[in-house]
Amino acid sequence: MRRIVAWAVAAVCIINIGCYLERPLTVTPPPPATRIIAQLTDSGTVALSNFIGAGALEVEGVVSAADANSWTLQMIRVDHRDGRTINWNREAVSVRPSLLMNPTVRSLDKKRSWLAAAGITIVAILAAQAFDLLGSPDDEPEPPPPPASLIPDGGR
Repeated sequence: MRRIVAWAVAAVCIINIGCYLERPLTVTPPPPATRIIAQLTDSGTVALSNFIGAGALEVEGVVSAADANSWTLQMIRVDHRDGRTINWNREAVSVRPSLLMNPTVRSLDKKRSWLAAAGITIVAILAAQAFDLLGSPDDEPEPPPPPASLIPDGGR
């Protein structure tokens, strides 16, 4: 049983590290279709409170348009000071870049995604073997013996 728990923990770790890569935003303004995550400055929390809610700390969105004075983000989520995370349906919100700090780019990492998929597959196979869900030809029961003859000796 400990072995199964160890494999399950390994699977969760693989899933959490796989798929996405975050790196600092190096191009300003960001090109359209760039997925960014940024913390809000204190003035950003106040200035955007009517649009994204009071007490917002961090935003995630996809850039639909950007210039030096304004970035239009299709919002994905907003994290608030009280611990809430509000998911959005890509509604557009315009933000001045000066209201954001530490913007990072989030992108799909193909190598990590393939590694995560391989890890999940291996863990699924091992779990199926541990619980004897796969079966094999050696596990098939032998057919029952034929019924004994009911004809007495010498009977025709």
